[in-house]
Amino acid sequence: MVAALVPTGGPASADSSGGVTPVLSTAAATLETAWDTTCVISDAAELRCWGSNFNGQLGQGDIVDRGSQSSHMGSNLPPINLGTGRTARSVAIGSGSVCAVLDDGGVKCWGRNDHGQLGLGDTASRGDGPGEMGDNLPAVDLGAGRTAVAVSVGLATTCAVLDDGSVKCWGENSSGQLGL
Repeated sequence: MVAALVPTGGPASADSSGGVTPVLSTAAATLETAWDTTCVISDAAELRCWGSNFNGQLGQGDIVDRGSQSSHMGSNLPPINLGTGRTARSVAIGSGSVCAVLDDGGVKCWGRNDHGQLGLGDTASRGDGPGEMGDNLPAVDLGAGRTAVAVSVGLATTCAVLDDGSVKCWGENSSGQLGL
């Protein structure tokens, strides 16, 4: 089975290997893949992720993997709820966690959090249980008046480039990777 990004109104055509399954009903604006998770931001700014979900990194309030069956994809793959009126400008994937830079310059992260890589001041995973996403998922505190222009997620460390050109990092620091 091959997954394909299909432009608005475009049909997915079958092939001899079992067919093509549309991932989105609109064109993809941004595609990011790492580890065992893939995320796409559509041209309508909807963020959707599929793949492994052992830490809730797909942001659906469960730990159900998605994408291994055609019934998981297309219109059956729900967008991630980032909060009332919020959309994603960019997305970064780490080992079991995902972060998005939002339309307002905020950053929200979910999934694995054993080293505080979600930037929320604790080690509780988010996105793996009901009621943890959307308005219930706090944005990372980037500092007074600061917004993010980019975010990068590693194994257990996350860094954001801020609007003033500075960099803020959080998570594991066993080898000095936070730059503190």
